[in-house]
Amino acid sequence: MLNVKILKRTQEALDIVSFELGNIDGSALPHFDAGAHIDVQINENTLRQYSLYNSSNEHRTYKIAVLRDANSRGGSQWIHDTLKQGDIIKISHPRNLFSLNTGRHPVLLFAGGIGITPLISMAETLHSLNQAFELHYFARSKEHAAFFSQLANGPFSKNVFFHFEDLRASQGNGVRDILTGRQTDITPTQIYTCGPNGFMDFIFSTAKELGWPISALHKEVFKADIVEPSTKDKCFTLNLIKSGITIDVSADQTALEALEEAGVEIDSSCEQGVCGSCLTKVLNGVPDHRDHFLSDSERSANDQFTPCCSRALSESLSLDL
Repeated sequence: MLNVKILKRTQEALDIVSFELGNIDGSALPHFDAGAHIDVQINENTLRQYSLYNSSNEHRTYKIAVLRDANSRGGSQWIHDTLKQGDIIKISHPRNLFSLNTGRHPVLLFAGGIGITPLISMAETLHSLNQAFELHYFARSKEHAAFFSQLANGPFSKNVFFHFEDLRASQGNGVRDILTGRQTDITPTQIYTCGPNGFMDFIFSTAKELGWPISALHKEVFKADIVEPSTKDKCFTLNLIKSGITIDVSADQTALEALEEAGVEIDSSCEQGVCGSCLTKVLNGVPDHRDHFLSDSERSANDQFTPCCSRALSESLSLDL
């Protein structure tokens, strides 16, 4: 973890604040690429992930924006109510689970609400490379759109298109209209989207209906849908091959909780199957994948799983722990 100072706090829109972070001594921070995020330590046992929205060419600051979530589990409300300019906080080094593939192909960026953050960084990169792109920003209203002035008046403003719910009747540019006729075989357009899960699912489903290949679709899941505990969940066993111990996982606990209860520590962060921090190698058995991190092909291999949320279809899993 890094100790950083909050250099600036700004109210960007209704219920959205941004923070500019820097090293205490003003030195350069570890490099990141567009699409990267950092973990912010809320307390000793809680981390939250926030995308970096500034240009990856900036070496002395990280910039994040945080939406006050009405359904907050404690992270966003604490940040809004507590953190101020001058405070020292702990963050992780940047990680990138939403990499931008640069090249000759055009890019369509679809942002829903606070999902604008990683896409601003991508737009900065694409603009610097003179690569064709459009950024479509969907928000409830102008007042809810963070960074509106920056995007409307910035160096790539001609590439930015705003779509507000309170102006929907006069917009005329729906997602289907944007996607229709944009895909070619020579330089296939790539889609990157970030926002609420329902928003991203709609972008993907519309694209698939119009014949877009799955290989052209990329998304970042920054919050998993809340899954209520199932009465159908069964007990299973974890066999830790390197440690030579066996751990029983009850129907009402996660594999991660069982591991921690047994004194086995592994990396974890989001505890929603989003970030991949706890990804663990499976040597034998069939996982019940419930994450948002692994691809379909990675899941079908059944050689790794996320113990924070996934379970077992077999009676036991043998892990490389």
